[in-house]
Amino acid sequence: MMKMKFILLVFFVLHGSIIHGKDENKSDISQTKITVKPGSGTLQQAIRKAASIEGDVIIEMAGGEYRTDKTIEILPGNWHSLRIKSKKGEKVSVSGDKVISLSKIRPVKDPVVLSRLQESVRGKVVEVDCKSVVETLANIRPSGFGRKSLPAWSELIVDTEPLHLSRWPNDSMVLIGRVDISGGPEDKQQGRLPVFHFQEERPGHWAHTDNMWIGGYFGHGYADDMIPVKSINMQDSTVHAGMFTTYQFFTGADFRRWFALNLLEEIDRAGEYVIDPDTRKFYFLPGDKKISKVRLTVLESPVIAVENCRNVTIESITIENSRGIGVYMDNTENILLQGCIIRNVGNVGVCIGKGTDSPERSVGDQTHAMEAGGELCSRKVGDMMGKIYENTILDRQAGKNNGVKDCYIYNTGAGGVSLGGGNRVTLTRSDNYVENCKISRYNRIEKSYRPGVWIDGVGNRVTKCDISDAPSMAILFHGNDHTIEYCNITQVCQEVDDQGAIYYGRDPSERGNVIRYNYFHELSPRHRVTATYHDDGACGSEVYGNIYFKAGSLPVLIGGGMDHKYYNNIFINSPTAIHLDNRLQNWAKNMLDKGGIYDKRLQAVNYTQPPYSIKYPELVNYWQEDPAFPKRNQIHGNLFYKITDLLHGNSLWGEFWNNWVTDEDPGFVDPSDPLKGFRKDAGIFNRIAGFKEIPYSEIGSTLE
Repeated sequence: MMKMKFILLVFFVLHGSIIHGKDENKSDISQTKITVKPGSGTLQQAIRKAASIEGDVIIEMAGGEYRTDKTIEILPGNWHSLRIKSKKGEKVSVSGDKVISLSKIRPVKDPVVLSRLQESVRGKVVEVDCKSVVETLANIRPSGFGRKSLPAWSELIVDTEPLHLSRWPNDSMVLIGRVDISGGPEDKQQGRLPVFHFQEERPGHWAHTDNMWIGGYFGHGYADDMIPVKSINMQDSTVHAGMFTTYQFFTGADFRRWFALNLLEEIDRAGEYVIDPDTRKFYFLPGDKKISKVRLTVLESPVIAVENCRNVTIESITIENSRGIGVYMDNTENILLQGCIIRNVGNVGVCIGKGTDSPERSVGDQTHAMEAGGELCSRKVGDMMGKIYENTILDRQAGKNNGVKDCYIYNTGAGGVSLGGGNRVTLTRSDNYVENCKISRYNRIEKSYRPGVWIDGVGNRVTKCDISDAPSMAILFHGNDHTIEYCNITQVCQEVDDQGAIYYGRDPSERGNVIRYNYFHELSPRHRVTATYHDDGACGSEVYGNIYFKAGSLPVLIGGGMDHKYYNNIFINSPTAIHLDNRLQNWAKNMLDKGGIYDKRLQAVNYTQPPYSIKYPELVNYWQEDPAFPKRNQIHGNLFYKITDLLHGNSLWGEFWNNWVTDEDPGFVDPSDPLKGFRKDAGIFNRIAGFKEIPYSEIGSTLE
């Protein structure tokens, strides 16, 4: 081992040391350590300095708050590896906010505002004047299914918690009444904005509708939307929308409901606020706890962007309080986000792969909401979801071997992690991953189709994650050869109808995906909620070793597809276990039209040629084998305990054998806690030939 040398670096804000040493595995690679302290621009300066240094570079951040008004960029450098980490035992925050002086938080004095507040909160609601902090406040914007995923409006973070817009009803929604103008295709062409009736007394208390918004599920239970209100007519009890919804307004189903937002009259719970961009003020109701710090989210672009480089680790720091994405990556390799907290951002927590940018759609545009598309762009999500629907072989340039590990991701605006990577034409894997993370409360701004983890491409993985507390999906994926394993998924799909905790569909070439050793529990049976949902002709999945415990109204839904294998799973306490249908023989048969959606998607991957013909030989004869008829769906070796109906559908559409349907205790150690497994003498081992114990202790995150 060569003698180590310490060399002092001299610079303006930073201080540090270069350590030269021989690493037996790295052929004399030097190690450089740079230390930074809180202060404007110091982290970006350290990264720029690191880019000029060869060898392994460590940027160690002293404890404190690092605020930035522009994205911190990590671009290609001379380093062999770069590690950015907090100093041991010290808390580091990197944020896109501005601190609001507590002197700017005052009791409301304006008599007009006071007159609109409920009597119980007058004297308690405070106003926050932001004029001295920012020139403008970003106002509330439309959000929902089929719309672009964009930075959030300006938000207040009180201590570590984001405030939430005042809402009526507080924890629920009310039914849409009679619809006078639906806002359907003809109305859009004619410019007739939607009008619907309400049946409740409470809207009669609203004195003004300035900057009032409504949200809800106006037409379909899988498609949320939030739009401004033009006016409310108290005489005929009608709400007049200020813009079109993605689809149109309907009534007659329990999930077709709405709620109101951003009304002074509805501030009645601690943490609720109203934003007034014209006066640059917020009004909110504090809780009982004394406020120590108030922050305003400002940064619209990602807090940190890692682009076109490799071998970077960001470790043990908190990325928070921003209007946009937390951490963004594209064209990267071996980038690891480890042991971090990502919270209180207005868009997705982490985005691996590019998004898209597209022009606003015209009023009369009748294109399906998921077909708007756009061109690839960096540092945005935008209409990426619609682009992948339009171009199923889209390569988001997400790189390979990038991961999010041991992280807490919560209170995000539009999803937890957007994970791309891999080439669908060549079936080249990317091996990007999310591992051992806790992801919760990830739909503060955008709800439907903004999952805890979004996956696209080929060969990506979600392992040992806890995903919970969301109105919509836990995991949504597109592509091939992905693995979803050892996850604990609960309390998701809490608002929606016709969605799944894990969901994909409408492309028979998306095969080779494995869903194993996951625990689905406490999913609402109120609407059509599914744990594993293979929608609209999805094919070729392997699902085994999962536990479905009170897992919605339809724990498994196979919507007209084929070649699914379900084995060694445990189903407990559900009205129905498996739904199988033949939709491609009836209402969805147009998907099989020549030149239609399936034809285009199969042709896009050259499905009769290698590598598809080799990897998925059953796909070669897709058209010759009557694709409208579900076939080769194997359901065997599963336990169905306290299930009212094993199958909703026709048994001819599946192959069932070696299953056990019983109301008798099959031998659980504790029937109320399936993760404790079975007794050694449990009857299941005799009744189901070859049943294998599930690795119960491996399921879920190890984070506290």
